Amino acid sequence: LSCLCLPFLVPPNTMNSSAAISTPFFYLLLAIVASTAIASNNILDKSSSCDTNFTQPQRDLIEVGGQHFHPIKHTLQGLESNLIAKGSSHLTYFAVAICSAVLYLEPHAPNHAVQSVHQPIADAVNVDDGDTPQPLSTSSSIALEISYHKAVRASDFRWATTTYTSKNGHTQPHIVELINTFNSLYQNVKRGDRYLLEYQNEMGISLNLNGEHLGSVGKGSEYEKELAQAIYSIWFGEKPFFERLKKDLLTPIDV
Repeated sequence: LSCLCLPFLVPPNTMNSSAAISTPFFYLLLAIVASTAIASNNILDKSSSCDTNFTQPQRDLIEVGGQHFHPIKHTLQGLESNLIAKGSSHLTYFAVAICSAVLYLEPHAPNHAVQSVHQPIADAVNVDDGDTPQPLSTSSSIALEISYHKAVRASDFRWATTTYTSKNGHTQPHIVELINTFNSLYQNVKRGDRYLLEYQNEMGISLNLNGEHLGSVGKGSEYEKELAQAIYSIWFGEKPFFERLKKDLLTPIDV
C-alpha cells in the first residue's frame, strides 16, 4: 500500500505538465489513500487478534507477540472457576512468528503444577501410610490458550498430537483410542484463530476454537487424568513439541 502512495506524494507543481493534476484532485487522492490505509490497518488488527472476551478494557490485557490475552480466564466447562495467567510465550522460528500462548492455572498453583499432569500414570503415584500407591493429585483446572500467527491444517495438529504423545510414552491401547477421539476435534485454523485447551477434573479435556466448544473427551472415564497427562505432554512432557515454548510457559509472569 505504501508503494501506491508514492505517486500522490509528489506535489502537483513538480510533475511533468502532461501528467500534472490539479491541486484539489491531488489532495482528494491523498485523502482517499490515507483513509484506505487506516481502514486496512483496522481490518488487519481485527483479523490478527480473535479475542472472544472483547469487553475487557485493552489496558487490562496481557500482550504476547502482538496478541492480547486476559489475565483471568473463566473456565468454559463444568463448575465455574477463575484461572490466572501463569506463563506466556511468543514462539518464533527463524524470525517467523508461529504462535502466542498463555498458560492458565488455579491461583495457588505454581507453573510446574501442569507437569504433574503429563507424567505416565504408572509413575505418577504417591505412597500413603499403608504403602498403597495412590494416583498423584493433579490441578483440577488447567487452560492453555494459543493464538496462531500462521494458518495450520487440522492434519498437522493430528500429526503433532499423535507423534508427541507417543514420544512421551503414552502408547497404551486404551489411551491411544482416546487420543484418536480427541484428534477428530481439530479443525483448520487461519491467522488470528485461537485454540483453548481446557482440562477440568471429572469434566475431561475440551477443545474450543474462537470461543466455540468443539467437544470434550474423557469425561466420566477412568482414564481421564491419563488422557490429560498425554495431551499436555505435547507442550510440557520430557520430549515437548518445542523446548523453548515449554520453558517460556513454565516461567512465572506478573499479572
